Amino acid sequence: MPNKYLRYAIAVLLVFGLILVRKFEDVLFYDPFLKYFHFVGHSKFPEIDLPKLSASLMARYLINTLLTVLIIWFIFWKKSYVKFSIIIMIIGLIVLLPIYNHLISTQFSSGEMVFFYVRRFLIQPMFLLILVPCFYYQEIQHKKTVEN
Repeated sequence: MPNKYLRYAIAVLLVFGLILVRKFEDVLFYDPFLKYFHFVGHSKFPEIDLPKLSASLMARYLINTLLTVLIIWFIFWKKSYVKFSIIIMIIGLIVLLPIYNHLISTQFSSGEMVFFYVRRFLIQPMFLLILVPCFYYQEIQHKKTVEN
């Protein structure tokens, strides 16, 4: 096991990787909804190349997943956490992607906010923000159990 501080430093660098993905999202990925959601009144529904959008979304999700799993690995250094994270990320994709595509095909008939939040889970590392505190809490509980 490498030095704890080295592991944390690598995790911080990986977080910067996530920041770079976000910063250059308009250059790296095809997403007509980036501009759509930046305008308050939302213009008309944008023209979409669905296969291109799906491929771009998958690429971004995979990059975020890879960085998320590596961050979790370097913070906690436990294979079980990595395996669980991968399973959660796969389930998230399997559940959210069809919902995302349905909402696009119906032009947000369920409402823009539903689409906005489903999209957010697919294009942002939201699972990282959920999993790290969960694993940290589990570590604390495990230490309390061992002490007693």
